Amino acid sequence: MKPESTVGLVNRLVSNRESRDQVFAAIAERENFGYEFDKANASLELLIARLLNGKKLPFTVGNYHVSMRGSMETGDRTGHVCEASVKVHVGGAEYFEVSDGNGPISAFDGAIRMALGKSRLPSLTSVKLMNYSVGLVSGTTTGADAKTRVFITTSDGASSWTTSGVDENVVEASLLALIDSLEYAFTVRAKK
Repeated sequence: MKPESTVGLVNRLVSNRESRDQVFAAIAERENFGYEFDKANASLELLIARLLNGKKLPFTVGNYHVSMRGSMETGDRTGHVCEASVKVHVGGAEYFEVSDGNGPISAFDGAIRMALGKSRLPSLTSVKLMNYSVGLVSGTTTGADAKTRVFITTSDGASSWTTSGVDENVVEASLLALIDSLEYAFTVRAKK
């Protein structure tokens, strides 16, 4: 997906003036919190669909836990493991899965995909995370307590999209961006 300006995307997708005003108000609120939709058009498209069409998430993530074990001993930097557990709700069903990975995003991605794989939703095997970046939201607290903004770029082989998450906790911000990324994968397939 070629990035499009927030204003251009809203004007292209929302024809009704009242609806556009509602969308721009929601965008302003989220941008004040730290979102940048010019760089995360997929998250913006999902926001518009939720606001105007009452679009429901194909799945929701409930409780989650993430932990990491490792050693900083000289030469033993490969001995770490990150583990994530999630409760994923699809329709009226709940799926609890645990996965490990080389970091929290990899572990969350694995656990969510395992849960979705047990549901009736289409497979996401061709959907791959292509890029992940984290930065501090300017104008907020600095240092380890700063608000973070995460961007995730994902591809299904035919197209790619970028999503974003913002929170004071980098893991939460990452999980928000990951959920949008996987939700958008279902949206892309529905358009085909």
